[in-house]
Amino acid sequence: MPSFISLALAALPLGHIALADQSPYTGSEFQDKDFGLYPTQTYESSSLEVPVFQVNKAAEDSVDSADRVFISPRGTAVDQIAPMIFNSDDLSLVWSDPSYKTTFGVRVQEFNSSDYITFWRGTVKGAGYGTGSYIMLDHEYNVAYNLTTKNLTVGGDIHEIQLTDNGTALMTAYEPMEYDLTAYDIENGWLADSIFQEVDIATNDLIFSWRASEHIALNASYADPGATGISQDSPYDFFHINSIEKDDSGNYLISARHTHGIYYINGTNGDIVWSLGGKNNDFEDKSDGQATNFAWQHDARWRNTDLTEMTIFDNGAADWVKTENETRGLWLSLNYDDMSVTLKQDYISPEGTLSVSQGSVQVLSNNNVFMGYGSNGAFVEYTNDGEVIWDVQFGIIGNSSVQSYRAYKQNWQGFPTWNPSIAATGNATDNTTVYMSWNGATEIKQWAILASNSSSDLSSADNLWKNVTKTGFETNVTVGTNARYVRAAALNADGEVLGSTGIIDVNDGTVTASDSKVDIGTGDANTTVTSSSSDSDNNAGSSSGSSSNSTSSSSDKDSAAGIIHASSSLALGAAMAVLFFYGLCGVETETSGSTSDYGHLLGQGEDGREVLEFDICFG
Repeated sequence: MPSFISLALAALPLGHIALADQSPYTGSEFQDKDFGLYPTQTYESSSLEVPVFQVNKAAEDSVDSADRVFISPRGTAVDQIAPMIFNSDDLSLVWSDPSYKTTFGVRVQEFNSSDYITFWRGTVKGAGYGTGSYIMLDHEYNVAYNLTTKNLTVGGDIHEIQLTDNGTALMTAYEPMEYDLTAYDIENGWLADSIFQEVDIATNDLIFSWRASEHIALNASYADPGATGISQDSPYDFFHINSIEKDDSGNYLISARHTHGIYYINGTNGDIVWSLGGKNNDFEDKSDGQATNFAWQHDARWRNTDLTEMTIFDNGAADWVKTENETRGLWLSLNYDDMSVTLKQDYISPEGTLSVSQGSVQVLSNNNVFMGYGSNGAFVEYTNDGEVIWDVQFGIIGNSSVQSYRAYKQNWQGFPTWNPSIAATGNATDNTTVYMSWNGATEIKQWAILASNSSSDLSSADNLWKNVTKTGFETNVTVGTNARYVRAAALNADGEVLGSTGIIDVNDGTVTASDSKVDIGTGDANTTVTSSSSDSDNNAGSSSGSSSNSTSSSSDKDSAAGIIHASSSLALGAAMAVLFFYGLCGVETETSGSTSDYGHLLGQGEDGREVLEFDICFG
């Protein structure tokens, strides 16, 4: 008699739903280090550790609508280093994968009309560059492409992986080479030559390669060798390339930090067409020096197709020198008729942040400007005319113990092929709380909670207790004291199942994988959902990330998931009447160990630790 049972359960108070994520800080305590150098949070249903943000200025209505923020925190205060994605509306975690460890420049880029998460991973050298490869993840977080440089003794560098509209990738490299440094009183000198290459993504063929040492004199640098230049392990980095962009004419725009220069490179022969800034500046500054006095800069980008507007992240400092009092985002206008440049707008944070390294400037779809502050764990969104409309930290300003090379605000949809995770606190004799999360899944709107006290095969409408709204990364719900077995299914906006957890026995905390489908179409929720497969069967071939499994047999007994969490004598009386009339179901125990799977090769994402769920059964 499911309808009578449903009515009886409806008389009971619903489970308490709460946001398991910690809310961002807003006061001065964060910057005062009252919470440490890098406040973080962990979860019941996942082993991930991510920052708790400080919101200095809440997002105004005029912020861009892009739904995610991409950062890759690292530094001496960061224990779990990983590429990370957060929801822009509440700063809750979307995805993190610590198996990749140190990464730079995580963001979304398009290739062949599909979006990919791209980033560098590898080994960072002490001098501020590295060697490694560039990863492209598809919407299921599979490694679709793994790129690196060609015909060099080193791999790709940390600074750039820029995809073009022609199906190619632009990448940087720093290759040690013997070089005459006698001008610096160094015998047997070594140079870290800045290189950029263009490589075909599909074929890995080399399209173009360029070396700074063949086009730029050493005396253009503002960084002297110091103690470097004496060996292959410690070469002189005179140029320090950190961004590349290719235009429709086939030419390249690059930024060189150590020469304070932006260079426009002929895409056929590699010659320098013009230089902006630095010792060899070709432009007249019509803004009293404010358009060409940038120093130690990053991330030079064109902002229109006729190549007359450009943005730059002007650090204004390095680790060993301070050129300016604060870091600026610059929007410049170039006039080729008279070879002049004008500062159209600058962007300065309210904190007067000075970033001694790294950083990015992104122009959003509504023409707002989004800046990541590199060596300072922070990002700020500005209106196009420079008004701050969102100001967030994840590290202490002025303390480089938490960094992210760049930060981006973009749209992203993720459909992981691993299963959601579930955990619980308490047991069947306690007031149990269940926690659900799914690392990387972006389309969850609700969780369907199934529960039973006698059957560990939670697959039918009779097991459905209720749907709960997803909140943050980890949603929790108080289930009560009488349900022993619990399962959760992730639902999209149409009520379709994207995936489901294993079945948790709250008595001992073990999770049992399940191959059964969940069909609640005839149950109390009046919807039909399909659960995902077991933890070991993720159906990786599914483009949507959902799973297809065999249909389970119905429960031996009619059951209805619910909780006895009465707050009034009427509700308690109704529940007791149902229990008395139908009797409690028997109890079965099934166990399995929790799982954590980062996938193949370079990492595919965290499967997560699955744990408890509970319900009661009537029969």
